[in-house]
Amino acid sequence: MIALTTPTGTIGSKVLRNLVEAHAGPIRVLARDPGRLQEALPARVEVVQGTLEDPAALRRLLDGAGALFWCQPDAAAAADYVGAYTSLARAGAAAMREAGLARVVAISAAGEPGATPAGPITALHRMEGILAETGASIRFLRCGSFFDNLLWQWDAIMGDGYFTYPMPGDIPGPQVATADIARVAADLLMDGGWTGRATVPLLGPVDLTYDEMASILSQRLGRRVDYRPCRPEELVEAMRGAGQSAAAAEGLVAMFAFLADGYATPEDADRSLTPTRLEDWLREVK
Repeated sequence: MIALTTPTGTIGSKVLRNLVEAHAGPIRVLARDPGRLQEALPARVEVVQGTLEDPAALRRLLDGAGALFWCQPDAAAAADYVGAYTSLARAGAAAMREAGLARVVAISAAGEPGATPAGPITALHRMEGILAETGASIRFLRCGSFFDNLLWQWDAIMGDGYFTYPMPGDIPGPQVATADIARVAADLLMDGGWTGRATVPLLGPVDLTYDEMASILSQRLGRRVDYRPCRPEELVEAMRGAGQSAAAAEGLVAMFAFLADGYATPEDADRSLTPTRLEDWLREVK
């Protein structure tokens, strides 16, 4: 039995699709709103209605499961951003121990901030430490920034011709397609031969600057697209206006401050695991 969290999420929905297309099974998913699941799921996919915050739902999800896809949704409304991640990780870890789960594939983040506050990167690395104590074999997928994040600014890209983040445009960093992440996750879930705990860097084919991404967008969209750095307070204002908590907004600002200092990507990362280029991704979303 393969169990999945966030089966309607950006990555989780693609993991589920890969498993279904590979005829893997049986599969059990935990969904807050089963009506949002992709249509025509085969009978071997069982749906548990509930949330990650519900211990009873987690127990039902993991009952008899041998492998789990674990992806924590962003704590966008939390008053304590990192605390919300760790609290959810502890609840998940308790359920994993109780179920005697053998293998976990968990979504995490690239980077090594150490004691430097880095918002979601810090939160996900705290999650890693908690899940590592479950006794399960785990692969932590340490992902670069998602190409899909551009979709949050797609109206501005298409209407105003620019996108923006609070960091300079000339600093390279890993950018990756979520479809590649999902494929790696699904392959690991279907492979019962691995043991132990390890991190797997998923960084895209090459590091890109935001200026380079703007150039690629311009070429592929047939119109000029610029990258315009913004002030941190502008990002906070936009996030607060979208209903996110002050802690979540400050966490994202801290992450970009960490990224702006630059960080070395692992030299031994297997870039062939995530071959999709920004140009390829744009062909899918245009």
